[in-house]
Amino acid sequence: MRFLPISPDDAVCTQTLGKLCSELGPQSVDEFIAQFKSLLPMRITRLNQAHSTHDASAGQDAALSLKSAATMAGAHGLAWLAFLLHDAFRDDQRDVQGELIGRIERAGGTILAVLGAPGFAEHALRAYLGSANV
Repeated sequence: MRFLPISPDDAVCTQTLGKLCSELGPQSVDEFIAQFKSLLPMRITRLNQAHSTHDASAGQDAALSLKSAATMAGAHGLAWLAFLLHDAFRDDQRDVQGELIGRIERAGGTILAVLGAPGFAEHALRAYLGSANV
């Protein structure tokens, strides 16, 4: 199974976070981004542990947690990888699990860099509002 890398331009959907900003405000989204960034390494560790211990239930749980958080963060490519990984744990596809976890680690690094840009929430809000006025 081959996957294309997630490019920085496609790592995070500004429309998703912009909409969230319009509903909750940039400060709340900044807090969500900070929490997402701090929890991502732990989520990846849980995936690796589940893979190494052959714990399909823990792997599915960790993949679902990552998928939900990534979707809310607008990291749709990461959410898709987590969805595929959930299925790979369910179907006991060990080689696919390892490959997907590696892809998730690499995509996570790209996403953290994008989300770490100063003022990202405000940028997303402006982009969302600009597209809504078209």
